[in-house]
Amino acid sequence: MAFDTGWRTIAWTILGIGGLIVAGGLLLALGNLRHVLYGDRADGVVVDIVREGSMYAPVVRFRLPNGELQEVTDLGSGAPDFSRGDLVGVLYMPEDPRDVRLDTFERLWLVPIITLGFGGFWLMFGVVAWALSRNGDIALLGERAFTVIGAAALLIGIFALWSATDLYAAGARAEGRVVEIRESRSIVTEEVTTPAGREVRRDVERTSYAPVVRFTTQEGREIEFHGRGGSGTDFAEGDTVTVVYDRDNPSRARIVSFIDFWLPAVVAFAVAVLFGGAASLSRRMRRRAS
Repeated sequence: MAFDTGWRTIAWTILGIGGLIVAGGLLLALGNLRHVLYGDRADGVVVDIVREGSMYAPVVRFRLPNGELQEVTDLGSGAPDFSRGDLVGVLYMPEDPRDVRLDTFERLWLVPIITLGFGGFWLMFGVVAWALSRNGDIALLGERAFTVIGAAALLIGIFALWSATDLYAAGARAEGRVVEIRESRSIVTEEVTTPAGREVRRDVERTSYAPVVRFTTQEGREIEFHGRGGSGTDFAEGDTVTVVYDRDNPSRARIVSFIDFWLPAVVAFAVAVLFGGAASLSRRMRRRAS
């Protein structure tokens, strides 16, 4: 019975964390939905990109119906998703024109979707723990959890491949220059085995490197974006690279390389095959056993 009680405590803890994350995602989505339903819309232009430490925040200027100009700084992101001169729709509340949302899918819905998805995984594992507390079939639970993870990875892989293929085939080419190698540091905890055979946990600092690339479009606009980062880098400041960018949205640009274009889809498909294959193998083995 102690075993069941322990799993029940774990289940409630995981479900509580997942519930809080999902609630946060819903609040973000509802806040943005309020602007979509009740806000007024204006055409804005990005007049500047403000760099605040490791974040890039777009400064947007738009005009109210009475002719008054408003200039607001939107939330920053880890990589610039706009460039100076970009035209963007602005959703603002009539009673407070500085309460704005930029009318793009990424700014309105991407963060809530990611948050809800992350919370959904916590809830899924909480359900698994709850079932274990009720002496559920661990093989069956594992199969279902692995199937969900594999299906989610497959959908992500399909979207990543479609996005990369569309940009590669229809995008414009330009010559870019690496203007900076940006370092990001994080602390991770890992388990190591000492020479005496004892397992200990320690904090390790990990550093990743991402090239910052600047190029000029065919219309003469100067665009800056981040390439994909990693524990090492194949680029150095001053290197020349080939860039593919979206003609309608030049900030959507990538370096022509396997890592920048195809690696996300490959990783997602690999995860889908790994988890989906494990679930399928488990089902086959259970059928043989029965």
